[in-house]
Amino acid sequence: MIVVWFLILLTIIVFVHELGHYLVARINGVRVEVFSIGFGKELFGINDNLGTRWKICLIPLGGYVKFFGDANLSSNLSNEQLSKLSDEDIKKTFHNKSLRQKASIVFAGPLANFIFTIIIFFGLFSIKGVPSDIIYLPIINDVVIDSVAYKAGFKKDDRIISLDNKNIKNFIDIRDIISSKPSQTISFIILREGKEINIIAKPETIEVTDNNGLKINKGRMGFTAKYETVYENISLKESFIKSLSDTYLYTVKTFEGISEIFTGKRSASELGGPIMIATVASKAAERGIESYLFIMGIISINLGLINLFPIPLLDGGHLLLYGVQAVTKTVINDVVLKYYYGIGLFIIFALMILVNYNDLIKQLN
Repeated sequence: MIVVWFLILLTIIVFVHELGHYLVARINGVRVEVFSIGFGKELFGINDNLGTRWKICLIPLGGYVKFFGDANLSSNLSNEQLSKLSDEDIKKTFHNKSLRQKASIVFAGPLANFIFTIIIFFGLFSIKGVPSDIIYLPIINDVVIDSVAYKAGFKKDDRIISLDNKNIKNFIDIRDIISSKPSQTISFIILREGKEINIIAKPETIEVTDNNGLKINKGRMGFTAKYETVYENISLKESFIKSLSDTYLYTVKTFEGISEIFTGKRSASELGGPIMIATVASKAAERGIESYLFIMGIISINLGLINLFPIPLLDGGHLLLYGVQAVTKTVINDVVLKYYYGIGLFIIFALMILVNYNDLIKQLN
């Protein structure tokens, strides 16, 4: 199911991104020949009455729209190609549009991702409400491999009924008792598949620093709790305002995180790729549709923001070129573009290798 949740999430986010390009291109009179989800061999496709081929391709890691008349890296047509087109057709090409129109078409992709996140957040806040509290249940959500809990035989979904004959209401009670008994024997009674089971275990001793700066010993078992989020209903107006503010907040946090990696303040090992996204999406789906949609919104922000970075081949790289042309009042020649996009290709491949390497290392660990 991990792959399924990943493909659903990625397909929706990529579709939204490319739809932004498509809609603004159509508004500006550009004919769109292809709207593709994925790359490589076409698996399925249809033609609409506007002349666009909508298709799904074999490699589902991205997508693109192809504008009418795209001929090279700068979407320029040679004089020979121009002579074969009517004046009406030339007006429908991307390269014939003004720099402002081109920039709006390119910027529309990332903008669509931000708008999509706002819509997701607004839907969650207006229907479900906003998180106001978290209740930690006396149910084990995960067991750390080779921990005391793992060796004692605890399993995911075990419900802890009592510790040392003291009945348990929530996970906070469990945590407090375990913390207070480092290396001391505790008798657990758990409920597993309708049967009560007794487990005897000694929490390992760990040293921590309290609020006063003193070092104290505490007990630790090595399992985490399931939790439920309590939501508070808010008005539609409040939902809309919060969706805007949260989208802005997560955009700033994402930008700061990426900037700190590039400046060396944080490790590049924190960057993740498809495997990490697939894992996060799957875990979110297990927690419910709200968590899954929330993660979809966050990743949509990531896609939109990263595409705005001034890296050749990305939307931000195109916008940088348009800015240079607007300032210099000249058209950048194909030789410069060839090297420019070559650098972009190298950067993107290097990043792909890095994030996939990080994913594999995390999986192996």
